[in-house]
Amino acid sequence: MTVVNNILGMVKRGELPLGSTLPNEAYLCNRFQASRTRVREAVKYLQGKGFLRVEHGRGTWVEPLERWDILDADLWLTAMKIGDKDVLVSNLVEVRRILEIRTAELAAENRTPEQLMAFEEDLVVMEDALNAQDTVAYNMSARSFHDHLATASGNMLLLRMSRALAQASDLTKQFGDDSRDVFQHSFKEHQAIFSAVKNKNPEEASQAIKRHLKDFEESVRILNDEK
Repeated sequence: MTVVNNILGMVKRGELPLGSTLPNEAYLCNRFQASRTRVREAVKYLQGKGFLRVEHGRGTWVEPLERWDILDADLWLTAMKIGDKDVLVSNLVEVRRILEIRTAELAAENRTPEQLMAFEEDLVVMEDALNAQDTVAYNMSARSFHDHLATASGNMLLLRMSRALAQASDLTKQFGDDSRDVFQHSFKEHQAIFSAVKNKNPEEASQAIKRHLKDFEESVRILNDEK
């Protein structure tokens, strides 16, 4: 995917603004030291992701953000680089609210004793990562927690959609505040979600998720404002 990343890099650096024409194949081959086949494959891939519009005989253009497959990891990072971060984060959190509030409610209603054990294991790993100040391990265990939450909902589509959003959420964290206080607060929120699910209290689970998403959004906005 090197040629794909090189083309995305041109957009990130402002060499290819939205709506601009992609340089011809010969130029791309020479610049990236790539074969025509690799360049064509990259263009086809990005076309399939809604990033490029190809009109044979006329040219290839960079499409507007709203046409991109925004949940693709590379395209999400590119959008965060050139787009309005606040709007993108708000969009992400809004969709997460729509999905995860109901997911938490269903998990509180449908969870099994075995699923509670999976949550408990996630929290142990999260706490260990927090104490070790290992943000990578913490984020991985937090993702596992949310995956188990969706599994406990009993809705396979919610599980699939939750996983699709998880990647964008994880990538967004790199633009946010990674201080110890943020992770400690996050851990307490996950404990609150678990408590609500364990007690079979959908309303409490809903409120815990709302607080968690509010703090997630604010932690990203704070760092953006500082920058």
